[in-house]
Amino acid sequence: MPPKEKTMTQTKKAEALPAAEIISRKTVFESYHKLEVVHVKPRSLKDPSTWVHEMQREIFFGKTIAIILLYIPETDEVLLNQQFRLGAMLAGEKKPHMLECAAGAVDPGEKPEEAARRETLEETGCEIIDLEFVGNCYSSPGCMAEQFHMYIGRIAQAKSGIYGHEHEGEEILTHLLPWQKVLSMIDAGEITNVNAALMLNWFARHRDRLRKKWLGK
Repeated sequence: MPPKEKTMTQTKKAEALPAAEIISRKTVFESYHKLEVVHVKPRSLKDPSTWVHEMQREIFFGKTIAIILLYIPETDEVLLNQQFRLGAMLAGEKKPHMLECAAGAVDPGEKPEEAARRETLEETGCEIIDLEFVGNCYSSPGCMAEQFHMYIGRIAQAKSGIYGHEHEGEEILTHLLPWQKVLSMIDAGEITNVNAALMLNWFARHRDRLRKKWLGK
């Protein structure tokens, strides 16, 4: 027999309850990032008045990140960054110099939009004219506490080159590419950074609207 349909009142009550009960948290490493061992009992989806079995998880705490896909509507070109990613190499990626969107951590006291503009200038030498908010996402929420704020940034011009902070080990090569070329690269599986792939697929569905909006100004 199928379960009874919940009433609106029951659904609202369930949504008001805490999603989980934290039993314990222990920091096992802390530097630029932090790692905790957490014992938690999530609330049951089957019966929100109860908890599921207690679980242990190692949670990596990353920074809050602003991600920006840069676009020139006048020429229909996208600017992508390329840089070395150790995690991808250790996971087996044969081409760990990955194509990505401009991105960086939001500093304390800084708004994500401010970080988007600052990181764009630092990593590409470009200034953002218009900024379109896409949404927030989590790359691997089962083991990482890291939030991404995603934007499409309109720029007037771009010059391919090497950018980034040398003292931070950054060497970022920018690529100014025709949109149709980037679209074919997505379909060919040449863009394997999940944030870039997500942003580019969103942009593919909203590109016409954004071009009309920005070129009409």
